[in-house]
Amino acid sequence: MIGGGPTSVNKPWASIAITPVLRAITLMAVNELDLMVFQMAVESVRSLPLSFTEKAAAIAARSRGILLFDVRVDGDAEVQRVAAIRYPGDQAGVLALDRQGHVTRHCIVNGAFSRFIAPLENWTSMPLPMQAKIDVDDHASLFLGALRKAGHMLGS
Repeated sequence: MIGGGPTSVNKPWASIAITPVLRAITLMAVNELDLMVFQMAVESVRSLPLSFTEKAAAIAARSRGILLFDVRVDGDAEVQRVAAIRYPGDQAGVLALDRQGHVTRHCIVNGAFSRFIAPLENWTSMPLPMQAKIDVDDHASLFLGALRKAGHMLGS
């Protein structure tokens, strides 16, 4: 074919079938890479003299994620702030600042937590006057509770 049309000769990769198993392995590798990059970003900003909000934004930028929310948590015995960063592959990095403001704990969660993340993300996207009228403490508490129940380090 003249002009380089779409043939398997011009695109040898086009004849390679991506099997479901290969796709799953590739997705697992991508998820592991996201976890490593997230952890490296957390470690790189951990000792910087920044607020939790600034650290969450820096971690998102350094790890090429999207900061979904950063909210204050009232009434929790261990956590005063929680933030989430979205990554490809239905993953989210979670950051939590302890009550004393010294330790930032972190983990990566999958799409099973999206129903807890969505209300906090929606609240964050609202204009400030609307945010002032809506209390997200219950949603933040539910999210932290789900993380703890799933065995993530936020309760330890």
